[in-house]
Amino acid sequence: MMRLITTLYCALLTLFVCAGELSHARGGKWDMVSLQGVDYVKMRDVCSFYRFAPCKGREGCLSYGAGNRVISVRPNRQDFYVNNFRYVLSYPVVSQGGDLLISAIDMKKLVDPVLRPRFSTESGIVKTVVIDPGHGGHDAGAVSAWVREKDCNLAVAHKLRKKLESLGYKVVMTREDDRFLTLQQRVNIANQVPNSIFISIHHNSGRSAATGIETFTLAPQGTTSPFARTRRYAELAGNNQDSENIALATSVHSRAIRNTGAIDRGIQRARFSVLCTIKRPAILFEGGFVSNAQEGRRIASEEYQDKLAKSICDGVVSYSAVIGRQQIRPTNKSSIGAARRGSGIRATSKSSTRLRSRGNYSGSSRM
Repeated sequence: MMRLITTLYCALLTLFVCAGELSHARGGKWDMVSLQGVDYVKMRDVCSFYRFAPCKGREGCLSYGAGNRVISVRPNRQDFYVNNFRYVLSYPVVSQGGDLLISAIDMKKLVDPVLRPRFSTESGIVKTVVIDPGHGGHDAGAVSAWVREKDCNLAVAHKLRKKLESLGYKVVMTREDDRFLTLQQRVNIANQVPNSIFISIHHNSGRSAATGIETFTLAPQGTTSPFARTRRYAELAGNNQDSENIALATSVHSRAIRNTGAIDRGIQRARFSVLCTIKRPAILFEGGFVSNAQEGRRIASEEYQDKLAKSICDGVVSYSAVIGRQQIRPTNKSSIGAARRGSGIRATSKSSTRLRSRGNYSGSSRM
């Protein structure tokens, strides 16, 4: 999987980049369509830019690709797949007049960073991983007959710490035992650690049938999220790490799905407090549903906790390598190429249309 993702990234880095204007690989401007205050681009221009052609892909989707790289979408849905790994767009794909449209902000903030990552030069080499075991103390998080969320969060965090330290990473834990920290205290700890990334570990709760792994990054500026209990103003601010957030989420999430065989609930966008004011590349990882009888028992086992920890560790290592800031082992100072900045796509949408909540999410507090 690491080889596949690396190949995907490296191959697409060589594609045409237009500075400042929204243009496709053949040199023409993309047709912009505005619907209810949201700017969209046509999938035919997207395919031209990435040199994709219609192909056989995920069942029930319209798929496009080249070689072993395939993207799939569903009209009027927010599902977006890259090589069968699921992402959730900020706006649904729209079918209009025979054209399929995808929002410009999703192209800039999700699709392009996944297919052709470029990262801010302000961030340095990843030397430290800040691990945040969610909940603690009087806040047990999700509770079931099989496990308390706060306990399995901490167990996975300790296993992850050991694995990362064995590879030479420095690790900072927001909590090392069963204590309570406010959400802002967790963010403050992370923001004080330079050259770091932030991983908040959680487990989910929902209806008894709900199952699977999902990973969250901060919703981009100008978009809303169904995963927030309060409306956040200041133009629905995002942060400066959108590309890095999605790259980190991709590396961790894809490995977790592959290693555990769990249902892929997707990489999604949210406005959780631990993501909103973070100044580091950050994700919130949901390792499964404690409320599901089968999955809850697995989550309570050391074997499964170790799988989750290994998946996150492998994701961090791959993220470090793919973005070109260091070799696989963080103690090696050589680099795999220069980091690049900008997507070549300028999304101007400032729509604040509320998105309807998707799926069966009823997890405990992450706000």
